[in-house]
Amino acid sequence: MARVLLIRSSTHLGGIERQLLAHCLQLHSLGWTPQLVCLYRRPGEHPLAMAATQVGVTAQTINDSGPLSLAPWNHLREITASFRPRLFHSCDYRSDVMVAAKARSKLWVAESHGHTCPNRRMRLWNRLDLMALRRADRVISVSTAWETALASRGVSASRLHTIENSRTILPIAPFSPLPVMSGVGPHLVFAGRRSPEKGLSDLLAVWQDIRDSYPQARLWVLGDPAARGKYRNRLVGLMDQPGITNLGYQPDVRPWLAQADAVIVPSRAEAWGMTAFEALCLGTPVIATRVGGLPNLCRDAPHAWLIPDVSSSALLAGLAAVLNPSFPRGSELGASYLAQPRFDPELRTQKFLHHYESVLELRATD
Repeated sequence: MARVLLIRSSTHLGGIERQLLAHCLQLHSLGWTPQLVCLYRRPGEHPLAMAATQVGVTAQTINDSGPLSLAPWNHLREITASFRPRLFHSCDYRSDVMVAAKARSKLWVAESHGHTCPNRRMRLWNRLDLMALRRADRVISVSTAWETALASRGVSASRLHTIENSRTILPIAPFSPLPVMSGVGPHLVFAGRRSPEKGLSDLLAVWQDIRDSYPQARLWVLGDPAARGKYRNRLVGLMDQPGITNLGYQPDVRPWLAQADAVIVPSRAEAWGMTAFEALCLGTPVIATRVGGLPNLCRDAPHAWLIPDVSSSALLAGLAAVLNPSFPRGSELGASYLAQPRFDPELRTQKFLHHYESVLELRATD
């Protein structure tokens, strides 16, 4: 079996990192030789590299001081020369760009989880990522919607494929329940990045209309602060409304999702939909816009309600439905949703192996 160098750039041990580590363990059990490279913009070892070492997966941290520094590029070249992989597997825009520049004669499978556009810098990185992905032997999208979006932006449709995320993207450790959320409610939760495509500003813009119909409604907002700029300034003003509580970043959002009367996912664009997935797996009703990968994610989820847009009428109709005592919800429903074969991590690895072997066979016949 071949050596595979898997590369991920991030600042924490989150869902994609857990899934990538589980994939490496599956590869190892099947006779492949995986090695993880973790790009990290903080001092010390990346949490993913430490977690990998604990379970016997070879991993290295590259301290990534920024796009203008040559040090991480040189470090990646040294690791590549030492490990001599037959195949690269990149897992985000930064690693895509670095592999595109360094792989050259190597084979390359890129795993694409979508783009975020909070500022000019990220819009530039998105363009660079698209240029890089056009050179990959395979591009694996997490949804058909994102695959279609990449094809429309110039990535060869013949090299595009879809493999959904698996159960391993979820946190493993049990969580402690919250004290009861204060106030009468209904209690609504938004959890996600504070960037325009996540639609928080659209939800906040119609919040007063929701309060007019539900005077005791509470909105709990989780997530990192928005990047500096006009969008952040707009959110600051919109957040200053009765009934809204800004909780900021939370390392584990499950306690809030589990206790919510409904989770609102008002995205303008969504490659897959991690917040919706976590809430549905807990059995909490979800109101989500019919965009990107969300319709497919909500398929076979009787506790999901899709809306066409984040208008007052659409949200109020959704709330009237999911707050009805007869609307499906509960942990058993969540467990049934999670148990679907499409979320099986072993099946996901087998699908990736099909593409690994395909590109290796193509090179062998060149």
